[in-house]
Amino acid sequence: MIRKRVNQNPKKTLLVVTATEAESLYFSQMRKDCRYTNMTVRWAEDATDLESLIFSAAKIRTAGKFDATWCVFGFSDLNATPEQVKAALAIADKKKVKLAWNNPGLAIWYLLHIQAPRQPLGDIALVESSLRGHFPKFSTSAAYLLNEGNSLHLKLFPAKAQAVVNAGMYNSIAEKRFGGLPATNMTKLINEITDYCGLADVSHNQKLIGLKNS
Repeated sequence: MIRKRVNQNPKKTLLVVTATEAESLYFSQMRKDCRYTNMTVRWAEDATDLESLIFSAAKIRTAGKFDATWCVFGFSDLNATPEQVKAALAIADKKKVKLAWNNPGLAIWYLLHIQAPRQPLGDIALVESSLRGHFPKFSTSAAYLLNEGNSLHLKLFPAKAQAVVNAGMYNSIAEKRFGGLPATNMTKLINEITDYCGLADVSHNQKLIGLKNS
């Protein structure tokens, strides 16, 4: 009997290049938790500003022949202004790189899994303080994600859909304060990760950890 050959097109590859080590660790948690085997995460350790982050990502994209490339950064991490981000969008487009930002930093995306702030939070210390109400030892540092926060993504994962809803509500409040840009556009990146990597497979985890657990 001749076996029918299954025609399976290889998955497209997606590259996420981050401005900070903490961002890299969080997306690496995501990759592991969800079994996104065709997603690669890199930290652009030498990037000192938004433009150098984009150039670093473009270089890695070309070398690895990735199908899609995203840069993730926080405004406070690169001392970026809304005007600089708007100008960088054109540069990124030419380099075939997409931008995913958080103002002031990635911690606002964590918080949106839990609540939608009622006023713009431009100070990362305020976001950090709010998160400590749910994760007492929370810190925006890489050290936190390597230790107490090594399962942070898994704890937040059940509320991913709520984060998208909360992001929409929060952006409508914060956009005017933040120079006409959304406080976060992580939803676009999350949607593309799903498009490229498929639905998350967390079956290898015995059970998801609830948000109330620290």
